[in-house]
Formats: sequence, structure tokens, C-alpha cells
Amino acid sequence: MINNESWATNNDVPTPEKVPKPVGYRILIRPRGTIEKTKGGIILTDSSKEDQSYLNSVGQIIAMGDECYSDRKKPWCKVGDWVIFGRYAGARISVQKVKMVLLNDDEIIATLENPEVVTHQI
Repeated sequence: MINNESWATNNDVPTPEKVPKPVGYRILIRPRGTIEKTKGGIILTDSSKEDQSYLNSVGQIIAMGDECYSDRKKPWCKVGDWVIFGRYAGARISVQKVKMVLLNDDEIIATLENPEVVTHQI
């Protein structure tokens, strides 16, 4: 259940066969991309961008385990949705140098129509 086209916003996309397939009630999320410079024009260092990508709590659902929301009548998110999750929730992983987060279905805090409404905190 991997939707590669909806989250491919740049060339940093792992090949589909390399993307981990979540099991059980786990969800795989790709955090939103990082900003290159601040509103004031300060160019961020690679270290700052790296920290930003891991502290980001907005991402797009890439794949879901087969038991996600099995205890609910209606799931509140699906593959392709943009979501907010806890800053320290889940396990951070890197697949072909692409940062991803693997978390439980109950760690989704909210869904978003547009991820741009949530600003980066820098």
C-alpha cells in the first residue's frame, strides 16, 4: 500500500522496493522537506537542516500496516494524507538517505489539507 507519486516532491525518493513495509498498526511517514533559509534571508547550515528534518512533526503518509485502525469504525487518515504527529513519536529511520518516521496509528495528532499552514520553528 505504497503511493509513491503523492509524496515524491524531489529527487530524494527511495526506490519503492527499498521502502519498508509497516506491519501491524504502524504507519510510515515522510516528514515535510526542510527550509533552506529563514524569512530574514539567513542561509541555514547542513547541520541545521538535518536537525530540522528530524524535529519536524508534519509529514505525508507513505504506507500503512494491515491492522491500522482495525479497532475503529472509521480511520482518520490514509496513504497520501498530510498529518501532524508528536515531535518525539515513533522511530526515525533513513532509507537511501531519505528520512522517514515509523509510528503507531494512535500517534497521529491531526490531519492537514495543506502542510504549508504549519510553519517550521526556526
